[in-house]
Amino acid sequence: MGCLQSKFASNNNKSKYLDVQPEEPILTDKQVDILEKSWDSLKHDISKVGVITFMNLFQTHPEVQDAFLPFQQLSKEDMEHSAILRSHALRVMGTVEKCIGRIKTPEKLHNLMHELGERHTHYNARYDFIDLVGNQFVLAIKPHFGDQWSAEIEDAWVHLFKVMTFHMKKGLIDAPVITY
Repeated sequence: MGCLQSKFASNNNKSKYLDVQPEEPILTDKQVDILEKSWDSLKHDISKVGVITFMNLFQTHPEVQDAFLPFQQLSKEDMEHSAILRSHALRVMGTVEKCIGRIKTPEKLHNLMHELGERHTHYNARYDFIDLVGNQFVLAIKPHFGDQWSAEIEDAWVHLFKVMTFHMKKGLIDAPVITY
């Protein structure tokens, strides 16, 4: 017989996490405008951006690569040509695109990310790894913009990822997990 219990009930991670949970981030109208315009320019290179994002993430945080079963023990060269990495990167970039599409209806964006967090409990995703993707995404898109890059563009994307990760991590801790 199984029972429902919180993913964090068996250790005190949930209460520790809730103690440090920041205030809910909110995007300004100006950030929304910047994000929509910059996405229009960026979306044609998104496959490349996704792979670069994860390659940089795994290089700077090898422990994250080890958390992905298909990527454990893969060399950098094998990783660059991995269809599984490309597929995952495209799914993540698809989520970014969905967030941009829901950016003017925050409750829909929040629900999307909350549900994604809930689904990630099935992969035993660590909420402390969730924050790492945004910075790598920003580093990956910066070369695309060249001279057009600005502190405002960077701030808007960093802030979007704060919104996304806030709700995704909330989904991670809210998700019931069936244990036997």
